Amino acid sequence: MIRKALPSDAKAIARVHISSWQDAYRELMPAQYLNSLEATLAQRESFWLRSLESGESNVWVAEADKHVVGWISVGASRDEEAAGANTGEVMAIYVSARYWQTGAGLALWKAGLQSLRAHGFQGLTLWVLSRNERAVRFYRRAGCVEDTGTERTLQRGGVILEEVRYRLTFTELQGDVHEGHSGSLPTGARV
Repeated sequence: MIRKALPSDAKAIARVHISSWQDAYRELMPAQYLNSLEATLAQRESFWLRSLESGESNVWVAEADKHVVGWISVGASRDEEAAGANTGEVMAIYVSARYWQTGAGLALWKAGLQSLRAHGFQGLTLWVLSRNERAVRFYRRAGCVEDTGTERTLQRGGVILEEVRYRLTFTELQGDVHEGHSGSLPTGARV
């Protein structure tokens, strides 16, 4: 089930965020760094609680067996050159590894796109770690294309990582372009 996130979901959102990173980025980041993320749970929970209470975040959650197993955060693009172009952004989409390939990520994706369209955005951007092959495949299947020349680097756990921006332009024909694609994923999108 997909629903709008509530402030009471803050801890579960933070927990999924951490566990998704630990599973999805195992080959990309040092284990010591990923394990240290457990210590950030309270900080992340506090961030999401404030964000959800204030209404500044547009977050949807996926539930299974009455537990949050994934989430997506969408809104106006934070990229300078895209912000004035009526472009939204998928800030992040994360799904617990146990729920990969179950359709939870696809359902969240659709909810995020529907929300962006309802807010009048004509397309979206997102950032993904270039070596996060699962996420890159998902976005490409969803119709996203790499925004050439947008590569940037960041450092996590002492490792230099490359992010690249992807873009999707909404069209009238896209209504349910994502039907038939299964899979869910945590991404390299930033929060």
